[in-house]
Formats: sequence, structure tokens, C-alpha cells
Amino acid sequence: MLALALFRWSAAGTRKRGKVLREPGAGPGLMIIEGQQFRFSLTDLWQSAQPPKIGMIVEAEFNRDGKLVAISALAARSGGASRSRPAS
Repeated sequence: MLALALFRWSAAGTRKRGKVLREPGAGPGLMIIEGQQFRFSLTDLWQSAQPPKIGMIVEAEFNRDGKLVAISALAARSGGASRSRPAS
């Protein structure tokens, strides 16, 4: 059963969350995922209607060979918990 689950995961690739560090403009955009930086442009990997912004949380899709194949913006959660402490 575990072997079958691993086979399905590797065939489909994987998705990871990251953060936009630089918006594409005169040069490529830049994002960070698990400590590794990746360059991107709006024409090759970006899959969302909204443009990337610095600090935006994204989901990156990698193929089974580990190549970055798509980037999508994650929708901001309304009413979600923030990292800051509540005011007292």
C-alpha cells in the first residue's frame, strides 16, 4: 500500500508553498521555497490572474523530476489566524 502511494506521488509531482521576494518587471521575479530561490516570469510559470506581489504566498508545482512547472497565488484566508499576538 505504501509503495503504491509513493508511486502516485512521484508520478504526479509535488506542490510546495513559497513566498514572492521580487516582482517580475525589468527582470525575472524571484521566490523562495524551503530556503531555495527560484526565478520566474509572468509568461512562463505564473498561472494566476492576479499579478505577483512582494510577500505573496504562492503554491509552486514541480514535476516528478523536480523541475518547477507552475506557480499560483494562494487566496488570502478571510478571518484566518494571524501570526501577531492579539491586542490586550
